[in-house]
Amino acid sequence: MRLIVPSPAKVNLALWIKGKRPDGYHELITVMHTINLCDTLFFQPSDRFELSIEGSESLPLNRSNLIVKAAQLFKEVTGIKPEVKVKLEKVIPIGAGLGGGSSNAAATLKGLNVIYGNPLSESELVQVASQLGSDVPFFIRGGLAVAYGRGEKLKHYSPASFKLLLVYPGFPCPTKEVYENLPPIERDITIEEAERRIISPLVAGRLREVEEAMENDLEKSKAECVSKVNEVKEVVRACGLKPMMSGSGSSVFALITDQNYDLTPLKSRQWWYKLLNAI
Repeated sequence: MRLIVPSPAKVNLALWIKGKRPDGYHELITVMHTINLCDTLFFQPSDRFELSIEGSESLPLNRSNLIVKAAQLFKEVTGIKPEVKVKLEKVIPIGAGLGGGSSNAAATLKGLNVIYGNPLSESELVQVASQLGSDVPFFIRGGLAVAYGRGEKLKHYSPASFKLLLVYPGFPCPTKEVYENLPPIERDITIEEAERRIISPLVAGRLREVEEAMENDLEKSKAECVSKVNEVKEVVRACGLKPMMSGSGSSVFALITDQNYDLTPLKSRQWWYKLLNAI
C-alpha cells in the first residue's frame, strides 16, 4: 500500500509557564494551531523499514530520528513489524519552534496505522505519541488545541481561520538551551483563562483581541539564540505587525489583522519568510 501523509507545522499563539516540575520539565499551558507549512511523508512497500530524507542533510537516519523512533514504538505497541520505505520531504525549518520533528513522528504513527489496518484508535495513537515527545500528541489531530501538563495533555477545539506572516531567520534555537536559561516563572493561569483570552476570540475571528493577548514566556529565556530572535521581532514590528516567537524559537510570526503592513524591512534581510494560513 502506497500512502502520502502531510506533516504540518504549528505556531504557539500563547505559551505560559506555570513553574518547574519535580521531573525537571516545566508545567505549562500553551495554545497551538497547525499551519499550511508542511513536510510530506511518502510510504511504499518494502522488505524492511527504510528512511530517506530530501531537503535536509543534517537530519540523522538512525535511531535518534523521531521517525525511526515512532516506527520502533509502533512495532512494540502493536506487534507489527513495519516493512515500508519512508521518504521525508523536509520543508519545515529545523530548530524553529514549529514542531517539525514532532509532526513527522505523529505522521509516521498515523501512516503506519492506516497501512496496517488501523490497529490503534485515535486515543491510543495519542497515548503512544506521548512517549515520543511533548508536542507529538497534538499532531495526531492537529488544528486548534490547548496543551497543558508538560504539553502532552490536550483539549481540542474547532480549527480557526486566520492568516499569518512567518519568519525563519536561518539559525536554530535548541529547545533544551532555551529552557535551561529560563528564569524562574510561576504563572497562575488556567485552561479556562486561555480559552477566554485566546480560543474564544480566535474562533470568533476577533484577531486584534487575540493579538493583544498573545504571550510567550520562553521569550524571557537568557539563551543567546533568543536574544538574536529579538532582532527579528524588531524588523517584523517595523513592518507594522505585532511579532511573537513561536514555541522555543527561532521562528517569529505575526497575525495578519488587516492590510496595513509593509514587508519592505524584511526584503533587505537574508531571512526566509512566508504568508501562510491556519489549517
